[in-house]
Amino acid sequence: MSDDDSRKHLLARVECLVRGGFEGEEELVEEFEQWVEDELGESDSALVETLEAHARKLFQEQRVREAGWSEPTLNDAIASAFEELNGRGIVAMEDAGYTMSEGWSEVNEVASSQDPLPRGAVFYHGQDLERGVAGEGLLLAFGAYEDDDAKHEAASLAIGREACEVLGRHGVRTEWNGSVGERIQIPPFEWRKRQWTQVARS
Repeated sequence: MSDDDSRKHLLARVECLVRGGFEGEEELVEEFEQWVEDELGESDSALVETLEAHARKLFQEQRVREAGWSEPTLNDAIASAFEELNGRGIVAMEDAGYTMSEGWSEVNEVASSQDPLPRGAVFYHGQDLERGVAGEGLLLAFGAYEDDDAKHEAASLAIGREACEVLGRHGVRTEWNGSVGERIQIPPFEWRKRQWTQVARS
């Protein structure tokens, strides 16, 4: 990848994370030096400064944009559904890790700290977040915490059905073929994840 391609890639990554709604401004800016070294194999203070200026501009624009979200967004509905799932003994996590394996590691860590052990987990990871921000919808992973192999598939299917049912009641449409080998899909929607405001409760 050329330096110009690397620059474009990093700028796009900044925009995705700002719009994603899970990164704080200062925390993100602090990562840029490492980003550049990882991408280029060397430091580049000018590129770090470019990324910081880009990020601060995007955060300012995002604050203004979010201030105009007077009505509940689909991201609000997803968050509410996940909150309910957590209350029902299912670990439901947004932006869990960056890959599928990292996502499972994060939800498993949360699950292992709870007593009694949750029945299962539902989550989407960082790569799913990137697709969601790009308007491609979300894919949700799910599964049961069931040690008996003979019961695991049926228990996981039950978690998938429950996740779809809860999401549906919160106004989130899902598509799923009912198989443990297929992730639950939330069709494409406008990504509007709140970071500084709260949805008005009726």
